[in-house]
Amino acid sequence: MHDISMHAIALDDSRLLDTWDRAATVERPWRELVLLESACSIPFETLAHLSVGERDRLLLAIRIGTFGARLECETACPTCNARLQLALDATQLLVPPRTVDASEFLLTDGEWAVRFRLPDSTDLAACTPNGDEADAADVLADRCMSAVRAAEEDVGGSALPARLRERVVERMSELDPQADVSLNLNCAACGHEWQSSFDPAAFLLSEVDGYAARLTGEVHRLARAYGWSEASILEMSPVRRQRYLSLLLQ
Repeated sequence: MHDISMHAIALDDSRLLDTWDRAATVERPWRELVLLESACSIPFETLAHLSVGERDRLLLAIRIGTFGARLECETACPTCNARLQLALDATQLLVPPRTVDASEFLLTDGEWAVRFRLPDSTDLAACTPNGDEADAADVLADRCMSAVRAAEEDVGGSALPARLRERVVERMSELDPQADVSLNLNCAACGHEWQSSFDPAAFLLSEVDGYAARLTGEVHRLARAYGWSEASILEMSPVRRQRYLSLLLQ
């Protein structure tokens, strides 16, 4: 692995709208890759084969550059269903990248030896969107195991015992920790404590969707009132746009 966050840049308003138009025509996980391609200097094909953790690290960097580090979100307590409002620091969710030696992608156990790689976006796309979580993990494991040997003989991944398949999946998570970020949560209403996964891609896509909708509305109101072009309105700073919008309410 290597640090690719240095390639990330902020999406200005004009580029964000253009990018979101293109992203809206594709499904996940390709949608987030359209955002990444627009916001960095990495080709789409290269992005598709980044590990999920490397992809998420880059998405967080783009989020910080575009919207800032403060993340405001909410969730529900699984025990009492109370709503929890959270304020997170995106920089605290970044897991430092590290170099992984090739030997770490080999798992041995008795007569078994499994060579594997880390899941990427092409693997996520191969999982059934509404499938069972355990089934999705099996699909990822099957796609990412390049060689499975038992007693020095090549065998298919389906022959691998369930306990070893679980170890492979666990090892993938250990080698790519950015791909599985969990939050420690506590409910003030009932005191329940639990862990919840945080999906940077889903969070950013939802934010961009909402921001693009608000931005389009601002452009519509200003263009209708003043006759300005979309390009000229988007060139304005958000602060200046808000000044003109406030004048329309007077």
